[in-house]
Amino acid sequence: MIQPLVNNSLSRLRDADVIYNRVQQLSGRFFDNGEIGDMKGFLREAALLLEGVKGTDAVIGIFNHNTYCPDLEVGHKEFWGDLPPVPQTERMRQLLGLLEKEYAGFPAESVQWFAGAIDKIPFEHRQHLRIYHCGIAYRRLDGRPIRLFSKGVPIQYNAQRQFSFTYNYAQNVAHLIKKDFTYYWVRMEYGANRELVQSWHSEQKQQLHTDLLSPREKEILLLIADGFETKEIAAQLHISANTVGNHRSNMIERLGARDTTALVQLAKMASMM
Repeated sequence: MIQPLVNNSLSRLRDADVIYNRVQQLSGRFFDNGEIGDMKGFLREAALLLEGVKGTDAVIGIFNHNTYCPDLEVGHKEFWGDLPPVPQTERMRQLLGLLEKEYAGFPAESVQWFAGAIDKIPFEHRQHLRIYHCGIAYRRLDGRPIRLFSKGVPIQYNAQRQFSFTYNYAQNVAHLIKKDFTYYWVRMEYGANRELVQSWHSEQKQQLHTDLLSPREKEILLLIADGFETKEIAAQLHISANTVGNHRSNMIERLGARDTTALVQLAKMASMM
């Protein structure tokens, strides 16, 4: 029964991309010198746009990097469950309090990695940046598990060329991740055509100046997604069937995918294919 869920997940992600483009256009009308001038007007119009992907398995919004809290969230009540009301300035602390204990180091690890990486990226490349997080485990107060997949895209920079606001889309991919996967991974793409990639995998706990999947692995995964069987892929690439199987197993293990179908879906969501 995973296929309907996969198709629904991909549909939501495509919807989110459409909404992102509209929110980006909207931001051009309301931002002034790196700040939202007419905040109420922006939130009102953005909320109407973001309703398009509201659902129980997704939350989307605008994150304010000056205050380190979301200025706008849609779908958050359904996604995160019935949480007690807190001031907006305490929102991130509240959500991080739902992290499973194995992921307690995630906030510091990921921020440290990202801050170090972004400082070395020329501003003209940063303007095309997208960042993906996957696998972080949360537990709602009602016991429902969340395995987070998120996509963040800057939509405004301040005078110091630092992010002011990002558009964020998050989805629960618990149906795609193995239950015993205790790691998470981050992928950052940038450049004029987003051709440059850096990544982080919590198992190695080190910055990678390459993608999470190798060019050969991506080649094999594209053929898998096109419906080719292992022997057919081996013949096309002039390698053994065992080699194809090993690459498939390694990709599943690295991304924490539940099976091959989930592997293809996660790779698509993170723009690796």
